[in-house]
Amino acid sequence: MIVGYVAGKSPLHQAHPFTALALAATVVVLAFALPAPQGPAALAVALAALALLARLPRVLLTALGFSLPFWFFLGVIHGLIGETPLRALTVGAQITAMLTAFLLVLATVHPARLVDALLQRGVPFSLAYLLSATLQAVPRLRRQAADIVEAQRCRGLRVRGSVWRRTRAVVPLAIPLVLGALGEVDERAMALDARGAAAPAHRTALEPPPDSTAQRVVRWLLAAAAVGVIVWRVLA
Repeated sequence: MIVGYVAGKSPLHQAHPFTALALAATVVVLAFALPAPQGPAALAVALAALALLARLPRVLLTALGFSLPFWFFLGVIHGLIGETPLRALTVGAQITAMLTAFLLVLATVHPARLVDALLQRGVPFSLAYLLSATLQAVPRLRRQAADIVEAQRCRGLRVRGSVWRRTRAVVPLAIPLVLGALGEVDERAMALDARGAAAPAHRTALEPPPDSTAQRVVRWLLAAAAVGVIVWRVLA
């Protein structure tokens, strides 16, 4: 499963970070504003096609893996018990579409480019770094967990087998992960303090991502589409 940036040369990778964020925000609005269940289902299919065009099939598989439990419970609650299968299809398609959109943002927007784009717009460095650190938290913890598992296996720890054996392996894996994360917080805090992160001065991005007129038009069109659909549903 993929939860994080994946290097690539697709149009989504080369687009301005705000364009990807605008796409994700528009998907959230359209998932609830479009007529159900056709609208959310078509939106989910369109995002799946976009993921394939961006050569990110593993992102699509990750979104499906995360949404499968929701589909199961929705099928049981609405399909079998409540006898409202269309409601299950609607909510499941909404969840799948939003998950796919946000995973596409994580996979195509490099955190450093996002920070530079935010700094270029005058956002305080502390807020920009907080957002970037949040986007990098899960991939960083997954890498650390994989390293810890390999190190403990080299020391003879068995992490596979019966449920009891896996339960016993949790403590030797969890404690180094938690202590390492806490130590990294101190290291990052000292590094940021040494670089004057708390200084009120305006920072200039060294290599701000290019933002063309076409991309700004696309963002305005996405916003107009979201507002237009809401107005149409309210007046209809």
